[in-house]
Amino acid sequence: MSSADETKKLVIGLYGEMRLSMMLHELGWQVHRAYIDEGIDFTITKYWCPQCKTYSNQYIRYRNYKGSRKKCVTNLCEHCKTTQLQVVSRYLQVKTSEGKETSRGDVRAFSFHPKIRYDMGDDVFYVWIAVFNDKIDKRCHFYIFNTKDVSKFDNINLDAYQITDNQKTTLLIDPSGEVKSSGRIYDYSCFNDIFYMNFDALE
Repeated sequence: MSSADETKKLVIGLYGEMRLSMMLHELGWQVHRAYIDEGIDFTITKYWCPQCKTYSNQYIRYRNYKGSRKKCVTNLCEHCKTTQLQVVSRYLQVKTSEGKETSRGDVRAFSFHPKIRYDMGDDVFYVWIAVFNDKIDKRCHFYIFNTKDVSKFDNINLDAYQITDNQKTTLLIDPSGEVKSSGRIYDYSCFNDIFYMNFDALE
């Protein structure tokens, strides 16, 4: 791969992560990006009130101090104003692909190459981003699922799967984000029926 291709790949990756960060922020998540790539790209957090059974912002309390009104950010629920908030964390590995042209018109082939390919528990997720980098507009499609859900479309028990770092899943995706792949062994319908824009999975 040439240096120009490497640069383009890096730019597309950063663009996908930026778009993801903005969407997560709009959904109330605080987004923390790793400085060193060790497999987890983002840690995202929200505050949870165990009393109200809901996500909450921190209660901001105002008090008069030395003749002026002062703001104090507390660790209390903004709803009940008495319960200490708990921090809910999710850990995301983010993969972005621009896709390659195919003989099927606008349908492109996207290869996803995760570094974490095992069940890492309820709090670790993949976000696979397919970017249609058109001249006028860049469209991002997000496929979000827990690490354990890889078994829905791939055989993680293969010996080769456990020992190689070259395992890839290639999907044919149209501009609307619909996965067109229909494997002989694996069923990719979960990408359309469950994973597509599945931000609720993080809740």
